[in-house]
Amino acid sequence: MMNTLKFYFSGHNYEYEARNALRVFDLNIGCEVKETYETRTCVGLELVSSLNEREGIYSGSACLYSGSALLYESEFKSNEILMESDGEKKLKKTLVVKSIHDVLKRYYGAVPDYGILTGVRVVKIMIIARKHSRTDDEITKILRDTYEVTDDKIKLLWDILSIEEKYMDSDENNKNYNLYIGIPFCPSRCSYCSFTSYVNSKNDKINEYIELLIYETEETIKMAIESNLKLNSLYIGGGTPSVLNEEQINKIFDVIKKYYDLQEIKEVTFEAGRPDTLTEEKLICLKNNGVGRISINPQTMNENTLQKIGRRHSIQDIVNKYELARKTGFECINMDVILGLPGEDEKDVENTIEEILRLRPENITVHSLAYKKKSELTRESEEYNKDYDIIKKMHEVVNQRCQAEGYKPYYMYRQKNIKGNSENTGFTLVGRESIYNMVIIEELETILACGLGASSKIKISDDRHEPVRNFKSLEEYKSRIGEIIDKKRELLKMKEE
Repeated sequence: MMNTLKFYFSGHNYEYEARNALRVFDLNIGCEVKETYETRTCVGLELVSSLNEREGIYSGSACLYSGSALLYESEFKSNEILMESDGEKKLKKTLVVKSIHDVLKRYYGAVPDYGILTGVRVVKIMIIARKHSRTDDEITKILRDTYEVTDDKIKLLWDILSIEEKYMDSDENNKNYNLYIGIPFCPSRCSYCSFTSYVNSKNDKINEYIELLIYETEETIKMAIESNLKLNSLYIGGGTPSVLNEEQINKIFDVIKKYYDLQEIKEVTFEAGRPDTLTEEKLICLKNNGVGRISINPQTMNENTLQKIGRRHSIQDIVNKYELARKTGFECINMDVILGLPGEDEKDVENTIEEILRLRPENITVHSLAYKKKSELTRESEEYNKDYDIIKKMHEVVNQRCQAEGYKPYYMYRQKNIKGNSENTGFTLVGRESIYNMVIIEELETILACGLGASSKIKISDDRHEPVRNFKSLEEYKSRIGEIIDKKRELLKMKEE
């Protein structure tokens, strides 16, 4: 394979889409965008992408060259394409991407499960299509023929929508909000992680942060109440929230309980995450504060891998803390696993999922490893491997075993630079799905987020969300917290109007 691909555009300038189409297949190759087709050098790997219109019909075409030799060419016309909704701009982009994708697919000899799609929310396509009166058969055709999603992934998407649609009620969704509180502290940094977090922080730094967090949380709750929004779910995530001690945990919940009876909130989740941060006292504290759902996340049930990724606990620690949580009275536990961790194959994943199924948590969230810019794993990788075949085998093992044991897929999302061009999927026992996970992924309701690096998404209308992204620097968060609060208030007023 060549080290650099040069793009030449004619009739469009969809550089972002072209780059993303290339990254579906290759994360290592360089990418250059040149001026016009006439400047083609006939050296190395070059792709000419054109968009034309004739008698109201658009056509997108692509020609892939190696030097002067034409390797592959492809063309798609707008009258052959069915979309989920009307929109000329999206139609033109789709034609361009399909033609680029088609020649790259043949060059790399790979058939990505999600076809030309590179976005986070795949089920959202189906939701939008239904709003535009597409039939289920038409939606399947759009996924298969327009976006080139494989049949097994189309089935997965329909299975997920069959659960998510129970939570789709425009009137109710518009009245609700969901509160996220971020705790950006961890006992150590895992090699694959790029989240905003501080490692081994001293108590005074954590306490200073909590005071700021409490202030933002209270102001956020007050403005939500003023906007007549109803709290639907509460999610405390991170980082690793369970690095906090009981006094710090109580302080956070105390401000929320000033305004809400948490027993009446549909779902209260605390992402305990790391078993090495959990104690019986903390679990009792969480239970006393109305937490009904927690996460205990092993990522893998293989000792060697735990050490490689920077975890400071054993497999037995995971089992012990899980059993302690059950003993403390937690009836809804989620466990995360990651497919594609360094050195693992489908046999390692099979071992992980079998060990987790023996514990039988209510939720299992299956992530595919993604190369994130700020993670240690990405910085130290000489090559970013897509690993299509092995990731596919891993997903097959997990899907088969989970569904055989009564777990159903209930939400999914994708990430950039994800191995195998794959997905992250949440599995649930019947009736135990997480409300927060579904509403945030499908953008069903307003999310008001508090804390360092947290992102709010305020639902202005049925098809429009506006983001508020909190600062990632502790100093900036401290000095400019008023700006964050004002921005939330401004957008909530737009929602009321």
